[in-house]
Amino acid sequence: MDASVSKIWYYAITLFSPAMLKLLFSGSVAIVSNTYSLYELPGKTIKIQQRVYGKPKLNFLILHDDENTGKEAAEIYCSLIGGSITELCYGEVRNITFRNKKGNYAFDPNQMFESTGLYKSMRFYSKQAPTAKEIQPVRSLADSLLQRYKNLHTNCFITLHNNSEGNFNINSYLSGKLKTVADSVYVNPLMDADDLIFVTEASYYTYLQRMEINVMLQSTQAIDGSLSVYAQQRRIPYINIEIQHGHLTENLRLILVVEQMLKQLKMI
Repeated sequence: MDASVSKIWYYAITLFSPAMLKLLFSGSVAIVSNTYSLYELPGKTIKIQQRVYGKPKLNFLILHDDENTGKEAAEIYCSLIGGSITELCYGEVRNITFRNKKGNYAFDPNQMFESTGLYKSMRFYSKQAPTAKEIQPVRSLADSLLQRYKNLHTNCFITLHNNSEGNFNINSYLSGKLKTVADSVYVNPLMDADDLIFVTEASYYTYLQRMEINVMLQSTQAIDGSLSVYAQQRRIPYINIEIQHGHLTENLRLILVVEQMLKQLKMI
């Protein structure tokens, strides 16, 4: 679909209910590839699922298997315009758990991209400290996921995350422990504070601020296992569209904002 049609949908999207959006755009652009690979942790099978719709411009990555609003928004967008969705499937819960002879281990999949951050995540969510024997298979899972995603020749990482009412929002970066994470923060008081975009590029921040979108620019951070820091340290542009569960229309609107931004900046 051409850019003019995409821009029309950016302005019209708020007129449609989530149910109507699903009905309108289901199957508009064909899925040209639907593949998966299985990765085994002790007592746990993880599926890396990848769907490609038409000729993709935006390539979405979904790390948490219980964050379905972002997934639904990506499916609608890809059905309308084309794109790809790469996701981890492991039981529709937030954390991944597995068990070996030493006991149960759990970790946040958004903290598995560096060993130091992964250790801290596993130590926090598990009863016992992990060793290299537990760390290495998870690091291999992270590498396998990124290899599948990078095979799409994407020039930036675009992740989709969902949050819950009151637990986390754009104001979380203005004070408290998350304040040091943010280099700059723009808050639009007319937007729901739970809906925001998190970026690592100053040019992205400037564009989104101009569009009056809740946006946070990440400061230079120490290794914590997250994909945003992994990308930042490797100078890979990173975008996280963070939306409250159930805000499907807004999720899709912000995806369209990101698409227009990347076109303006000649990234796609």
